[in-house]
Amino acid sequence: MSQNHKAGSNSNNNQQPPTKAPRAGNNNAQRSNQQPQQPQQPQQRTNGPFSASDLNRIVLEYLNKKGYHRTEAMLRAESGRTLTPQDKQSPANTQTGKLPEPSTMAITADKGAKPVSNPHLPLKRNNEGGVVSNEELNSVTSPESYIRAYSMLKSWVDSSLEIYRPELHYILYPIFIYLFLNLVIKDPVVARRFFDKFSSDFRILHGTEINRLFSVNSVDHIKENEVASAFQSNRYRITISRTTLNLLLYFLNENESVGGSLIIGIINQHLDPNVMDVVLEKEKLADGIKLLSDGNAGKINSELNSAEVKLGPFPKDEEFVKEIETELKIKDDQERQQQQQNGTTTDASKRTLMQEYKAMNNEPYETPVPTDDSNKENNEQDKENTTDKAQTEQDATTPAPTSTLEPPANTTVTVKTEEKSTTSSKPVIAGENLEAPSKDILPLPPKTALDLKLEIQKVKESRDSIKLDNLQAALPSVCMYTFHNTNGGMTSLQFSEDSRLVAAGFQDSYIKLWSLDGSSLKQIQEKSADSINTGDMNDNTSTTLIGHSGAVYSTSFSPDNRYLLSGSEDKTVRLWSTDTYTSLVSYKGHNHPVWDVQFSPLGHYFATASHDQTARLWSCDHIYPLRIFAGHLSDVDCVSFHPNGCYVFTGSSDKTCRMWDISTGDSVRLFLGHTAPVLCTAVSPDGRWLATGSEDGIINLWDIGTAKRLKVMRGHGKNAIHSLSYCKEGNVLVSGGADHSVRVWDLKKSTAEPGPEPEEQFVGYIGNLTASINQDIKDFGRRRTIIPSNDLVASFYTKKTPIFNVKFTRNNIVLAGGAFRE
Repeated sequence: MSQNHKAGSNSNNNQQPPTKAPRAGNNNAQRSNQQPQQPQQPQQRTNGPFSASDLNRIVLEYLNKKGYHRTEAMLRAESGRTLTPQDKQSPANTQTGKLPEPSTMAITADKGAKPVSNPHLPLKRNNEGGVVSNEELNSVTSPESYIRAYSMLKSWVDSSLEIYRPELHYILYPIFIYLFLNLVIKDPVVARRFFDKFSSDFRILHGTEINRLFSVNSVDHIKENEVASAFQSNRYRITISRTTLNLLLYFLNENESVGGSLIIGIINQHLDPNVMDVVLEKEKLADGIKLLSDGNAGKINSELNSAEVKLGPFPKDEEFVKEIETELKIKDDQERQQQQQNGTTTDASKRTLMQEYKAMNNEPYETPVPTDDSNKENNEQDKENTTDKAQTEQDATTPAPTSTLEPPANTTVTVKTEEKSTTSSKPVIAGENLEAPSKDILPLPPKTALDLKLEIQKVKESRDSIKLDNLQAALPSVCMYTFHNTNGGMTSLQFSEDSRLVAAGFQDSYIKLWSLDGSSLKQIQEKSADSINTGDMNDNTSTTLIGHSGAVYSTSFSPDNRYLLSGSEDKTVRLWSTDTYTSLVSYKGHNHPVWDVQFSPLGHYFATASHDQTARLWSCDHIYPLRIFAGHLSDVDCVSFHPNGCYVFTGSSDKTCRMWDISTGDSVRLFLGHTAPVLCTAVSPDGRWLATGSEDGIINLWDIGTAKRLKVMRGHGKNAIHSLSYCKEGNVLVSGGADHSVRVWDLKKSTAEPGPEPEEQFVGYIGNLTASINQDIKDFGRRRTIIPSNDLVASFYTKKTPIFNVKFTRNNIVLAGGAFRE
């Protein structure tokens, strides 16, 4: 009744002009206003001195203080819907002139209010608790903000203390990659500008990945690009100290509103920090793209690398071993008789051939037990030998010690030999517990007289070899062969096992052989056992082998030096005789060019690597492959054998290395860690360690049993590594690369098996590194220069000759060769 009366009075007020008549209407309105005010008085008394608007304001302040922002926003929206807006007056208030309390939220129109179920909520708040507006929020997540955020971080890292700067620079690379990929999704144009501006900072250490990411310009490119998809779908593991990480996060939180939040999001979503109190170099070996723990790929790799492998030496034929020992005893007796006739004494540091053969096979050898008197005379004889050789010869001719001269000499040699063997053969003895493969796994042809002669020659050369078990005392000597007038056509180079021949492949489809000792090839043919005379040959030191119809990319000599293998662009492999210098067999099976070919250390078998993404195992008496090793995702660039001949190692352009079991054809090890194609591989003589060289100048050392990386060696800058070779003891590695240098590395340094001498005795490391750095800067500039690792022992530079091949001979002398770059 009162509401209808209010409506009627309002309509009368709107229609009639201001005359006397409205006064009565105003009186009626006053009466009507007084009637509803009576029930409101008790309500005001219950609320006390606070009005409804005050209560709303108090509640809103309480919610804001406690952080209940969603409830606060809903209350604001609800109160704005129910309370009278500020620009409107309440009905029937013209008589009193009183207006209702203003609303706590301004709304211009009722119909513009948003539904309560979907209120407008602030997405972000700054570190002071203030609400970040939409404009500010859009500016923080805009494409331009990515460039601003990374520039801010890079400037801070560059200005940091030197003690923290290396670790902070280390974390910049994954942050740059993930910011770039996010920008590609957001704005490809800005992403390209971001990439061009900052990518040059990482081309030295990550040039291959940067080049692969250069073509990424859209979301589809991210899915198709191998590197981009790997980063996008996996976390990047990075080892960092706790102090450095806290320093980084504190800086990003301080600058959250100007880009720090973007970097924090990248770290949280894409990085896997391995936080340590003190960062060790070996802890960084596992850094990089990390597969998700629940992914199938991780499980497959774990199962693959846990397969059983037998890395011991291949069992020898017992009858053949007896023949070798018999022949060696005869040789030792002949040497002893010759020494007695000449009146000379045996060198105290020189083993007999029989002792050397036992030491080569890690077998104990029998020695005569000396008496006390002979021991005394041995000591006296040792003193005299070290002071005056002439006096020793005079004592040897006196009658008294004549009867005991030979036993003391042998005894002296034995005592010193045992001590020397214990020291120098530690790397080999460490592999004594390795399980040897079964003899029946690998069928081999019967041994011949040529094999017996070859084994005896190996024992002689091993005894006369330079000892490199102590790098502090001696460094290997390098004999460099430079080939001129090749016109850029030489593609491969290989030295024979006896170091008497060298074979080079050329783009013009031919192979050229040279004699290294200066003798003519006709004389070499006459000296070879079971040689075949097929006609007159020119008395010169080189010859040409013609038969391929494409470039020859690789050559390999057999262990007995009677045969030569060659792989070519014409998809074939040819077997050549070094007796007749003719082609014997052509092996066909690959569908694309053959990049590499390698003879087995046991002979008879050989392996090939091809552009068709496979490696294959062959035998000389079959024209078809015996095994096909398939599993790589790109070209197989190199292949090598394990010393026991039962496993094959392949390096590929997919940046992985695999180990294959010859008996089954399965992959039993997968080595992940390179960031560029693997161009060369080499296995240590004891069969435990694998060295791999890549296109970006990195050498990785792996433990074959666990497939874990032991260390990373840097020294060739960003230039490709073409060849690797181990010394006889297995503790020294030489490498040749495109930077015109041969490098010598100490493999035991920074590993669990240090050398026999304290590492502090390595003198000249700083000098060697400085000389290496200065030479690299001179040849390639500062932008392509990388500080070598501390296991670089020596560097041998050429003028303008890239190193095609390096090889340790049986005498522990390094042969190196390459074509002069004109």
